[in-house]
Amino acid sequence: MKVRMIKTAAGPDGVWMTGGIYDLPDALAKQFIGANAAISLEPVPIETEAVEAQEKAVLPRGRAKRSK
Repeated sequence: MKVRMIKTAAGPDGVWMTGGIYDLPDALAKQFIGANAAISLEPVPIETEAVEAQEKAVLPRGRAKRSK
């Protein structure tokens, strides 16, 4: 999983610097994301729902007044 580090983190596998983009194993990436040390760069699928347009009320038009 690709992540961008927003905090520097260090562990037995190395050091991940702030601002760096790393391809990490999913478990490690989720730990960093959960600790607010990284943000995911993976695309998030977005579900959309079709919404029908609401009908507008149409008032009946009266006859034009005749001038006298």
